[in-house]
Amino acid sequence: MKQAIFEKIGIEKVLIVIIIIAIVGVFLIFFWLFFGYSSRSIELLSPLGREQWEIGQKYEIKWKSTGVERVGIALFNGDKPEWIAENISASKGVYEWWIQPGHEYGPNFWVAIFEYPWRQGNQISYSKGSFSIIYPELASCDSLSIQDEWPYLASDTPDVRKVFITKEDFTGNLAGLNGANEKCRIAAAEMGLSGNWTAFIGGDNPEDTAVKRIEKTPRGLAGIFIDAKPSQELLRGATCHRILGSNFNDFLSKLSDSEILNKEKISEDFLKEMDKIWFGRIDDTTQRNCTVIESTIYYFYTPTSEKYSHTVTCQNWTYGDKLVPGYERGMVLDDTFSTCYTPQGEPTYSVAVGGLSSELKGEEDNGQYFTNVGKLCSEKQHLLCIED
Repeated sequence: MKQAIFEKIGIEKVLIVIIIIAIVGVFLIFFWLFFGYSSRSIELLSPLGREQWEIGQKYEIKWKSTGVERVGIALFNGDKPEWIAENISASKGVYEWWIQPGHEYGPNFWVAIFEYPWRQGNQISYSKGSFSIIYPELASCDSLSIQDEWPYLASDTPDVRKVFITKEDFTGNLAGLNGANEKCRIAAAEMGLSGNWTAFIGGDNPEDTAVKRIEKTPRGLAGIFIDAKPSQELLRGATCHRILGSNFNDFLSKLSDSEILNKEKISEDFLKEMDKIWFGRIDDTTQRNCTVIESTIYYFYTPTSEKYSHTVTCQNWTYGDKLVPGYERGMVLDDTFSTCYTPQGEPTYSVAVGGLSSELKGEEDNGQYFTNVGKLCSEKQHLLCIED
């Protein structure tokens, strides 16, 4: 019986111990809930504000925390958030952020670090002030200029004007000068270029020469003329472009420069189409009528009348055939057809319809570019387009 009483007392002691442990456990849980959980904190140590962080470089985002297991980091510019990191250990206290090329730059950036995953009541800490993301001052076109030994400019340089030659070629029927402008606009859009464009091509009217048409654009003849096709992309999102002319006259002179000089100054892609561009009347010194069709002068069986065009602009760029309407070979010509004169001074009727275009004349690597070569309006040439 004594043994039974001792056993009963032993069981009661065990139960008491279990109860005490349970009470202590519940107390600890409540203590943590009321004191430990409420003591969670997180504080951003860097960036604090006024820093200048450069695109392409790595920077440390630092913080200290208590009672937080995982964190997320976000970048703000206004109300727009951008993830920097998600679900990383809070105990690390540091995250190395690489600002990738092409990232948005400017002032008013803020970093926020918060308890991850985010929900109402979580801990969060912000930069104490805004900081700037900048593009590197050395991320310019200088290295490309040195490499190619020719100057390049960035697309965001003030007062640059892009220039390109259309990939598509056209007969002389361009739907007039406005139609030529529209073809430039469409070609520019296909290249991802916006803005307004003017075709460098002249019409019959003295006020419609190619140069005067550029003079009528918002910037006139001002600007630095660059190849619209980019040669290199910069970290800030701008692009490098080969200079075609430091001013308009410099650019214009290259259209009639020697082949050797142009190969040094102009990109291969631009040069490839430069001898097949419709120009018409470039300025007041350009002839207004009676142009010789270059492709016919060496064919003796071609009638003389078919070697001359009274127009130099394909009927103000509205005609795409090679002969005037109503003409048939062998017919008796009369004064309904225009008259021109041969180099010997002999009169001839002119029944061809042509326009002035560019052409490269001469032997390979020793040629010369010309801008006043007569070509039939049925021939297809490109357009030179200049940004307004």
